[in-house]
Amino acid sequence: MTDHKDIIINGAGMVGAMTALLLAEKGFTVALIESQQQTVCSRKEARQLRVSAISKHNLAMFERLGVMAHMQSSRIGFYDQMRVWDNHSTGEIEFNGEGQHVLGAMIENNQIIAAAQQLANEHSQIDVYYETSVTEFTDDERKVRVYLGDQNKMSGHLLLGIDGPRSQVRNQLGIEIQQKSYQQQGLVCYLHIKDAPTQTALQAFNSGGPVGLLPMNDGLFSMVWSLPEDQVTHWLEADENYFVNGLKAHINRDFGEIELRSERKAFPLKQTYAKAFYQGRVALLGDAAHTIHPLAGQGVNLGFGDAECLVDQLAQVMLKNNDELANALKKYQRVRMAEVHKTSETMHALHHLFTNSSAPAKILRAFGMNQLNKIKPIKQWLLGQAGS
Repeated sequence: MTDHKDIIINGAGMVGAMTALLLAEKGFTVALIESQQQTVCSRKEARQLRVSAISKHNLAMFERLGVMAHMQSSRIGFYDQMRVWDNHSTGEIEFNGEGQHVLGAMIENNQIIAAAQQLANEHSQIDVYYETSVTEFTDDERKVRVYLGDQNKMSGHLLLGIDGPRSQVRNQLGIEIQQKSYQQQGLVCYLHIKDAPTQTALQAFNSGGPVGLLPMNDGLFSMVWSLPEDQVTHWLEADENYFVNGLKAHINRDFGEIELRSERKAFPLKQTYAKAFYQGRVALLGDAAHTIHPLAGQGVNLGFGDAECLVDQLAQVMLKNNDELANALKKYQRVRMAEVHKTSETMHALHHLFTNSSAPAKILRAFGMNQLNKIKPIKQWLLGQAGS
C-alpha cells in the first residue's frame, strides 16, 4: 500500500491523537500511526496510575473537539482550588477560581487517549493505523516518504514525531537532547483521604521533594510523591501502615484517615530538551521534544501547546511550498522553545529552592509564599500561566 496524506503523525498518545484532531479541524488530511493497539477505557477497568492535570484552557479545547463527551465524567476530578505549603518553613499559598470556577481537571491518561483515538477513528480526514510504527523515512524537497513496520509505506508533506521521550523519529533525525536527571523518582498511587477539602489540589513541599495530592472525586486522590532515588525502594516496599504513617508526616496536615487504594509504582524524573524541534519536513512535539519535572503538572499541557502553535502556523501556509513551510516551522520552534524553556527552568528553580534545607532558603520561601498569597494580581497572573 502507498498512500498520501497532508501530514503523517507517528504516535497516537495524548498529544499525538489531539494533534490529529486539531489538524483535521483545519481541513488537513492526516495519517495517524500508533505502535500499540487502540486504547479502550471501560467503566469496569481499574483506574490507571498515570494521570494528568489538564488546564482550563485545554479542557475548553477538549470540549470544542468533542473529546469530553467520550469520557466517563465520574472519573474526571475537576478542581477549583489549590493549596501549597512548605513543611520546613511557615510558607503557604492558596489559589482559587475567583469567578473563573474550574481551574483544571485530573484525568487518567488512558481516558484522554481512548476518547481522542475514538474520534480520530470516526473522522473523515484521518486514517488511523494501529500496531505499526515508522521504521524509516526519507525527506526530499517536496515530501516525506515513510516506511512502516508492517511493510506498508506512505508519503506526506510533513512528518510529526509525537512518539514520546525515546522518539524513533528524533533518533533517526540525529537530533541530540540535553538532559538533566533530578536523581528522583515519582512514586504514584491512589489514596482515599477522609477529610481532605473537596475539589482542591494539594501540594506539600519537603526537603526530599514535593507530595502532590490530586483530586479524583469522592475523597479519592492521585498521589505523586517526588523522592530521592535512594529512598524509592524503601517506600515502594513498605507495608501499608508504615507507608501511610510516613506519608502523613510528609503531608503534615490533618486530613483525617488515609487509605491506600491501589498498588504503588515509581518512574524517574528528568528534564530534557531536544536541541532542535524540527529538521527539514519533520517536526517534534510533546515528550519527543521536551520533558519537565511534574512539580506543577504542566508536561502534557506543554505538549498540547506545541500542537496548537504548530497547527496555527501550518494553517497559514501551503505545505508544498518549501519556503512557506520552513518559515512556519522556524516560528513554531522559536515560540515553543521559548515557552518550554521558561516553564521548565521555572520548575527546575522551584525544585532546587524547595529542596534546599538551609536557613536562608527557608526564610526566603516563607517570606515569598506568604507575601505572594496577599497580592491578588500576581496570583491571578500565575493562575493564567498554569492554565495556558
